[in-house]
Amino acid sequence: MKKIYCYLLFVSLCFTACSLDVTTTEPDGKWDEMKLSKKEAHFDLMGGTDTITVKNYSSWWFASACNERCADTNYILPTSIDTGAIDNRLISGGWWRAEVLKDSPNKVVITANAAETCLSEDCGKEVFPRKAVITMTAGDIFKSFFIYQE
Repeated sequence: MKKIYCYLLFVSLCFTACSLDVTTTEPDGKWDEMKLSKKEAHFDLMGGTDTITVKNYSSWWFASACNERCADTNYILPTSIDTGAIDNRLISGGWWRAEVLKDSPNKVVITANAAETCLSEDCGKEVFPRKAVITMTAGDIFKSFFIYQE
């Protein structure tokens, strides 16, 4: 019986000696802030394409987005246009679309559609300037950038 107690004591001492240093004062999740190539993408009424790069992370993906003002009911979540399944590399807000590139996962390509010419009595539905907010994540760190079309 003494041998079992000695063995258990020896094993517990080994685990204690190999455990993590719990004396560190640095908090969990202290991530460096994302450094972006730019904080905004501006488009004219003709639309176009622009790229935003995160400089200090090797990859990032979409957390959410919204058009105009963000509120609990109008968040846009990343989904695949083809299947409807969650795809954190693609997000679309109607007049804009954004995609994280497979071969460059630290870049987002944003495409804004051209403003349609109004030929019906529904004129005025499209409000300009348009604004969208896209929030990216790289784990426990988040960063937002803005899209404008004027």
